Amino acid sequence: MKRTFIIIFLFLSIHAFGQMSVEDCLYNFDIGVEFVENVYSGFDHKVTDKTISSYEFTKDSLRTAIKEGTSSFEDIFGCYLAWFRDYHLHDYCGAQNKYMPGPIDYSKVMEYKPTDTFCKVDDTSFLIRYTSCVYTKNRVRWIKKAIRAFKKSKCENLILDIRGNKGGQTGTSDAFIKLLYNHDGYYNGTVIRNTPTNIAFFRKEMSHDKRWQKNLDACERSKEEYPTLFEPFLIHYNKISTLPLKAAIIIDNLTGSCAEELILILKRVSDRVVIFGKDPTIGCLDYANGVPFPLPKSNYQFKIPLTHTLGLPETGIDATGIVPDVMIDCEYPTSLTDNVDAWVLWVASWLKEH
Repeated sequence: MKRTFIIIFLFLSIHAFGQMSVEDCLYNFDIGVEFVENVYSGFDHKVTDKTISSYEFTKDSLRTAIKEGTSSFEDIFGCYLAWFRDYHLHDYCGAQNKYMPGPIDYSKVMEYKPTDTFCKVDDTSFLIRYTSCVYTKNRVRWIKKAIRAFKKSKCENLILDIRGNKGGQTGTSDAFIKLLYNHDGYYNGTVIRNTPTNIAFFRKEMSHDKRWQKNLDACERSKEEYPTLFEPFLIHYNKISTLPLKAAIIIDNLTGSCAEELILILKRVSDRVVIFGKDPTIGCLDYANGVPFPLPKSNYQFKIPLTHTLGLPETGIDATGIVPDVMIDCEYPTSLTDNVDAWVLWVASWLKEH
């Protein structure tokens, strides 16, 4: 049944966490829980008949911790958010990170500063290291420049290195999809949690977009709690690029969100793509379009995803991430910056032999 709960933001005087009374902490905790339970697009997938007892126990335990003053509010609410194991449902102060299972901290084993770059690796392979899907005009120009350089190189193989790419916006990576396209594929559809808060946010945020407004109208009229906001749509190009013959995508455990979506789409539209790495991607894609929510009586904020991909929970990847097709059989590099590191050389050699 469609919920009619609506959140009223209470912008009260801001206090430091440490100055909050027990009563204020409890109030904040309960308000935050209401936000999650009534707005979060993944709540009904995460809290099920099998997990409800664990969820209720966690809430009760954390409220008890507030009363006993055994931890700070940010740690307590961070622990609550971490129960959901969703990297798109997160606080801004980083308190929940200590309760999450990852991601891997590569800075402990190497100089880890992935930097955008493109260059020839050898006579047959060309590297493009692509570190962010955040949309800017400069980013789109850089992608086009990198692809032009690849085409000019006449290399048969492309290595698209997206280690450390934590995502950004859908559509930023379209030029790579067009380059590697072999056959038609699709983008997943999007489902919105149908609450006044969620609808109102996108009404304002996408006020300039008639397509969004039309779809929001339909969702608002729907009696479903999770109506489809956008149907799946076909990816089709009239021309297929002759090069590259083979494409390697290098990933790591910090590859996430729209970068994971890029991988899934490339696998749907291209027969020449192989995924390489040692670790799966982080698994941060199923629930998206996060919105910041401030809590009253503090400066604590956290972000809640309002939509999720169509087909959940059956088609989800967050629990496992995306696993490499080929495991790289060498140690972690000593440095990952704008260099041609040991992994790139290993992948280039694999592409020659296969």
